[in-house]
Amino acid sequence: MPYDFVENEYELDPHASSARGGGRKLTGIGVLDPPFPPKRPPGPIPTVPSSLLFRVFAGLLLAGLAAAILFLLFART
Repeated sequence: MPYDFVENEYELDPHASSARGGGRKLTGIGVLDPPFPPKRPPGPIPTVPSSLLFRVFAGLLLAGLAAAILFLLFART
């Protein structure tokens, strides 16, 4: 079935905006670049207390997980 292109007669024409329109231009400034710096938290940022034994245990656990993944990837059955 052939289609005949018919131009839309209700198409809007562009109009120039007035320089004295009085309307504010909504650009969203201040969302990503605020006009003033954000408030800093009072005092230092608290850290999670962790002992040396806990750090060693976490490192060994991560190393074991990495070794198990490599073993599962390269193991032949």
